[in-house]
Amino acid sequence: MQQYKSKKSNRKINVLAFYHKDYQWKVILPTIIVNYLQEKVQEKQPFKGFKMDNALYFLSLVISIPAYQKDKTYLWGYIPMDSQRLKKKDSNYSKYFEYFLQIGILQGKGHSKGRTCKRYRYNYENINLEGVECLDFSIFEMTDKFLTKNLLKESIGNEDCPHLSKWFDDGLFLDVDRLNDELSSEFCYNKYGLSYTRLNPIMAKAYSYWYTALMFREQCYRISRNPDSDNRLHTNLTNMPSKFRPYLTYYGENIQSLDIKNSQPYFMVLVLESMGNSRILEIMSRVFGSGNIGTILQKLQQTTSSKVFQEEFTPLKKAVLTGQFYEFLMPLFPDIQPDYDGVFRKSFYDSDTDKAEIKAFPTKRDMMKKLTLQILYTPLKRPSKEYLIFKKHFPLLCECIEVFKTTSDEKDSFKLFPILLQQVESDCVIDTITKQIAKTNPDMPLWTIHDSFCTTQSWFPVLESMVQELFLSYSEGVLPNIFYKFFGRFLFRCCHN
Repeated sequence: MQQYKSKKSNRKINVLAFYHKDYQWKVILPTIIVNYLQEKVQEKQPFKGFKMDNALYFLSLVISIPAYQKDKTYLWGYIPMDSQRLKKKDSNYSKYFEYFLQIGILQGKGHSKGRTCKRYRYNYENINLEGVECLDFSIFEMTDKFLTKNLLKESIGNEDCPHLSKWFDDGLFLDVDRLNDELSSEFCYNKYGLSYTRLNPIMAKAYSYWYTALMFREQCYRISRNPDSDNRLHTNLTNMPSKFRPYLTYYGENIQSLDIKNSQPYFMVLVLESMGNSRILEIMSRVFGSGNIGTILQKLQQTTSSKVFQEEFTPLKKAVLTGQFYEFLMPLFPDIQPDYDGVFRKSFYDSDTDKAEIKAFPTKRDMMKKLTLQILYTPLKRPSKEYLIFKKHFPLLCECIEVFKTTSDEKDSFKLFPILLQQVESDCVIDTITKQIAKTNPDMPLWTIHDSFCTTQSWFPVLESMVQELFLSYSEGVLPNIFYKFFGRFLFRCCHN
C-alpha cells in the first residue's frame, strides 16, 4: 500500500493522485476515515486474510458511488452495495463489512422493502467530528494485483463509443486551484451542525464535489454505457457539477456546448410524430418487447389520428419545438406561488428514498423543469396532483403516455416510458449525429452531456452547422430548439423560429 499526500500552504485540502497511465488503481477517502481505520486495526486484530488495499477500496465506495450517481438520493446517506459486484472484487467481501461494523467505522442497514442491497454510511457519530472542516482526503494506490485485475475488468475505455471517449485525454484540464479559490464555500461544512440521524446535504455535496474535482485533476476517467437501461454515455462530464464547467478547458481552449431545449418533452413529441420511423420502432421493440409493439401502435394511432387530439396536441408541440414548454406549463398551475423570500418551494416524491422532500427553486420556470419530469414519469397507481392537473388539460396526450406505461402488469412498468425517451435521445445524439460528425471531422474534439453536444470554441461553428443539418435528417423535420453556451455563461441562439 502506498499513500500519497500533498498539502499546499494556503489550502486545507489534502490531495494528489489516485490513478495514472500505468493503470495502477487509486482510491480516495476522507483522511479521518483512514486514520480511524489504522487506529482500530492496531486495537482489534482483523480477520485472517485481511488486506488493507481491499479494506480501503470497499470504504471508498461510500463516497465514490454517490459521486458517480449525482442525481440519485440516498435515504439517510446509506449507500447500497451490490453484493454480486463486491464478490467479484473479493470473495471475502462480507468479512470486511462485518469488521467495519464491529470497529464502528460504518453503520449499516439490511435489506428493506423494495431494496435488495445492504446499505452503509460512514459512522461519523462514532468517529466524533468537531468544528468546521474544509475537506481533507488521503489517496492510496492499489498494489494488490488480484484486486487491481478485478477492478480493471469493469473499467470501460475507448471500446465504448470510441468517437467520443477518445477525447478524454491529457488535453482536458480542470483548474482545481482556481475552482477552490472561487468556490471554497462549496467544499466546507460545519461539523457541529451535522445531524447523524439522516444525510447532511451540505456535507454530502462537499464530498461529491471534491471527489469529482480530483477525478478530473488526475485524469482518472470513467466511461460507461448500459444498453439495457438508458443507453446514455455516462462520463466524468455527465457527472460533473455544472458549477465546474467554467474551469474546464481542452489544451487551453474554452469549451462550448449546443443543448437541446426542453429535451425530454421534445423526444416525447418526436416519438409520437415518428411512429413510422424504422429507428424509433426498433428502439420501442427493444424497450417494450417486439411482441407488444403491434398493440402499442394500434392504441396510439387510434388516439393520435383524431382531430380532437391534434387540436389538443398542436399548441403543446409548438411550445416544445420553440423551447417554451416550461413557460407554456406555468399558467396551468396558478396556485404555485413564491414564498415570502421569493423562492418557490414544493414537495416532490423521490423514488430513490420512497419519500417526499421539499425542493427549492429560484424561479417558477425552474420548478416547471422538475414538474415536467414528474408529469412524464409519475407512476399511474399513485399519480401526482400535478399530473392530474396536466391530464385535465391534455387528456388524449396523457392517454398516449399511459399506453407506454401500461405495457405489462409489472410493478415498474411505468419506468419504461422514460427509458424509451432516453434511448431515443441516445440513438439520436450518440449513435447518429455525433458519429457522423466524427466521421466527417475526425480531428474535432467531441463530447456529449446527454442532450448536449460539446466541442472547443474554434470548432464550434462546424459543430453547430452539422448538428442542425443532421437533426433535420434524423427527426424528419421535427426540429427542436437548440441554444448554445460557453461552459458557465449562457449565450442563446435559436436554430429556428
